Amino acid sequence: MSFETITFKRKKLSELGEALRQGVSSLLFGPLGTGKSTLLAQLSVPDAAPPLRYDLQRPSIRSQIESDPTFIFRELESRKEKGPALLLVDEIQKIPAILEVLRWLIDEKLAVVVASASSARKIKTAGLHKLAGRVRFESLSPLTWGETGFHPSRLGELLRHGSLAGILAENDESARERALADYPHQFLEEEIRREAAVRQVFRFEKFLRLAALESGSVPHFSKMGEEVGLSHTSIREYFQILEDSLLIHRLPAFGAKEDGVLKTSKYYFFDLGVRNAAAQVGHSEVLLKLDRERLFEHFIVLELIAELPSGARLSSWAPKRGEGVDLIIEQKDRLIAVDIRATQSPSPRDFKGLAAFAKKYSPQEAYLVCESPVMKKVEEFTALPWTELREKVL
Repeated sequence: MSFETITFKRKKLSELGEALRQGVSSLLFGPLGTGKSTLLAQLSVPDAAPPLRYDLQRPSIRSQIESDPTFIFRELESRKEKGPALLLVDEIQKIPAILEVLRWLIDEKLAVVVASASSARKIKTAGLHKLAGRVRFESLSPLTWGETGFHPSRLGELLRHGSLAGILAENDESARERALADYPHQFLEEEIRREAAVRQVFRFEKFLRLAALESGSVPHFSKMGEEVGLSHTSIREYFQILEDSLLIHRLPAFGAKEDGVLKTSKYYFFDLGVRNAAAQVGHSEVLLKLDRERLFEHFIVLELIAELPSGARLSSWAPKRGEGVDLIIEQKDRLIAVDIRATQSPSPRDFKGLAAFAKKYSPQEAYLVCESPVMKKVEEFTALPWTELREKVL
């Protein structure tokens, strides 16, 4: 995976910095390549001593802490600071036992901690609950459209190559594609083979491609199991591994069974470039002609997942009969329905799902997010340009 050659302005940096100034510790989750290490490298507190930094990806640092966890205590004591020191620990899943060390440092007010993790699997087993109530749990997504600074005309680029900072910082398309092609193999090596997460890695590799191809839809576990040579139970477990490894987002279903809706969750890969690489569909302009509708929906879903404030709930609505709605947003006293179409000229039939949902649930707002350059009224609904999504919905 390429490293960033340019720096993008991340909203999360200011949020973490503000938490530090208030003395609040944070644990930042994010998949490989989302820029967690870059954020930690940029963190500091004005008029405070430089932070202690531990990069657990470095074998020498990892070995030292694994053999002697009191090493961190001694370094803190040697600084003789009047208040809590600032401690930055990158990739804590490399040493899950460090959770106990961090808990003690926070409880004793010896340190304000910002730690990062590329997977929740190992640290859940080690006792992630030990930090509950002591740290603020945060997530880092790939770059949002606003963070890229890209002109709307570059949307196709994001649909093909995704939004990882290290990928977008690379101007050469062939270099981008080589880095993206490496990503699924890096994931398989670090999360699956090295951790012995499954018995048959070759079956998981086949499953990964199918899951990427089905990203954005409701997976058929039994059918996928037949293709991979596993039971539907194993496929369900494989999806859980992807979710715990932060490679996919699970979008639950809205509504109750008695409402006549499907209750199966949908799954979305965390980044479109990685999805396209894992699905082995390439990144050429031809992909946009063949699959723009799916890619555009995926892009909008990821934007909302990244931008939604804490406490908001995102789901999808799929009645057993008739048209559904891609996204339902529940935020305090607001119920918002959002359907997504990759069209510049929406027609009345594009609003059938929104009309059915509005009749049943009476949302405060309902939008069809599309590629129209201007906002339009179509009967009682609004066709919303995707560039205005954040302003209107969030």
